[in-house]
Amino acid sequence: MPSDLASGGRDRRPLPDRSRVAIVGFAVLAVLLQLPFIGAPPGRDEAGYLMVGAGWGHGDDLYGRYWVDRPPLLVWIFEAAGDLTTLRLIGCAAAAAVVVLVGVTARVAAGPRAGVWAAAAAALLASQPWLGTARVNGEILAAPFSAAALLATVLIVRRGGGWKAAVVAGSAATLAVLVKQSTVDAAVFVVVALVMIAWRGRRSRRQLLALAAGVVGGVAVTLTAAVALAAARGAGPVELFDAVVTFRLEAGETIRASASGATTERLLAMVSTWLVSGLAMLTAAVLVLAARRRDPVVWATSAALLAATAFALMGGSYWAHYLIALIPTAALGAGLVAAQVPRRWARNGAVFLVAATIVTVVHTVTDSGQDGREQQAVGRAIEKAAEPGDTAVVTYGQPNVLFNAGLESPYPYLWSLPVRALDPDLDRLSDTLEGEDAPTWIVDWSGFDDWGVDADRLIDVVAQRYRVIGQVCGRDVWLDRRVDRPVPHGGGCR
Repeated sequence: MPSDLASGGRDRRPLPDRSRVAIVGFAVLAVLLQLPFIGAPPGRDEAGYLMVGAGWGHGDDLYGRYWVDRPPLLVWIFEAAGDLTTLRLIGCAAAAAVVVLVGVTARVAAGPRAGVWAAAAAALLASQPWLGTARVNGEILAAPFSAAALLATVLIVRRGGGWKAAVVAGSAATLAVLVKQSTVDAAVFVVVALVMIAWRGRRSRRQLLALAAGVVGGVAVTLTAAVALAAARGAGPVELFDAVVTFRLEAGETIRASASGATTERLLAMVSTWLVSGLAMLTAAVLVLAARRRDPVVWATSAALLAATAFALMGGSYWAHYLIALIPTAALGAGLVAAQVPRRWARNGAVFLVAATIVTVVHTVTDSGQDGREQQAVGRAIEKAAEPGDTAVVTYGQPNVLFNAGLESPYPYLWSLPVRALDPDLDRLSDTLEGEDAPTWIVDWSGFDDWGVDADRLIDVVAQRYRVIGQVCGRDVWLDRRVDRPVPHGGGCR
């Protein structure tokens, strides 16, 4: 282990009190930077997962009323939140926890200076709305578990932690995956760090076996408990595996075979966000440091960053919030690098991160076309016209319309990708519209005959049973011919 890395590099002056206060201060800053978005319109995932959580146990699909390709811990968190404001506060707490955990991890790994810089980087990255941090999603909720796994692993590497720390590392890494199945950065970090320890002969064979047993035990116990609890509520292990693993493969093929040009646009936007947010700069810096030093923590950080980046790209949909998964390891990398480079280099990197954060926060706060406003306007217009017991379907996706309308859906797929991958002929949707539980309302969001679906039967069914009652924000609103409701009117679309 390079002594200068473990002791904070060129700056060996201890800052025990100031560094701790600074780490906590940056955690508070992360929360303060989130507060302007507490009242923002709900995002698609926020609304959809809140609906899934509320419907768990009230139907026959994977999560009761609805189906979604996500692990059970994510649904439990949204179910526990119950409402949007509480969810946003949980998101603030998650961001603060990441800042503290990453700051402490870097402090243990490379000294007080590294801890302060890592906490600062985590606070700034977790506050960039371009990364989707204005909304609470699976990545930010998984990030504290990833950060906890990093801390437990660094305690093993730097402080000689034994099997108990290994159990925590394995369990925390598993919890991260149980929130978002593509959050593999912590697992990669744990494995690479332990392999490096074994390679460099840092521990005896008995100690290495104890560490490996601890990690495997933590994974096994945590995974078994989660699967058992989910099965007790109707989400069996086979069905969960099909949703979180098999479906992702099918969905990837659907995207490759028939995705629209919007997918390519999102890819370009995602790469641009990776570049301008500072994540690309930090990744490159960590890789350079790894090439110079065979340190287990540095190598584990670089491997985890590469894995998180690869999985963000492998998702296929290319939403910018996938990049949030990089924050724990990128921030830890910032601390490791800052402990090694001249102060002016570190300050230049900090200026870049601060500038990126200020620009994105100001842009998002002042943007009159903020994502979610149109869905909010349409949903509230329908809410005013609807009566108790009404239900609705939006084609295809946009669960925040339903959430804002306060209406449930008799169709289990709230997002567009499950529709295209699991019901491409729209037979289940057509059967729903013809059945006893047919929705009262249909919102035609993007056209019935959209990419990846065969809408011939659906169009006939809609024409026979529904009529266009009006438009809100340019979206056709259809009403069941058997009922009478006021024409919905709405404003504030842009």
